Amino acid sequence: MLLRTFLLVTALIFSFTVKAKDWLIDVRTANEYSIDHADGAANIEYQQIVLGAQHLGIQKQDTVRLYCRSGRRAEIARESLLHAGYQKVENLGSLQEAESWTQTSRIAAVQQ
Repeated sequence: MLLRTFLLVTALIFSFTVKAKDWLIDVRTANEYSIDHADGAANIEYQQIVLGAQHLGIQKQDTVRLYCRSGRRAEIARESLLHAGYQKVENLGSLQEAESWTQTSRIAAVQQ
């Protein structure tokens, strides 16, 4: 009986474990995003990054990668997220750099 209870509790704990996700966020305007964006990217304008991240359900332990036109707005957004308690936030820089990162990530995922 004690073993059965232990196994049940262990199974419940593991079923509630939240896995961290990876997010790619374009912090440019909605108009810029509609013209062109990296595959798989969500759009949250940099001024609204914390509220937008919460709205999308981004958890503080998730990995968040940001980009914009030059990297400046992405850096402002990165600092805002870090200040709000997000732990893994990276500024990829420009749209071109984000697209390069997505290509590299796909190649690495296929090779594994």
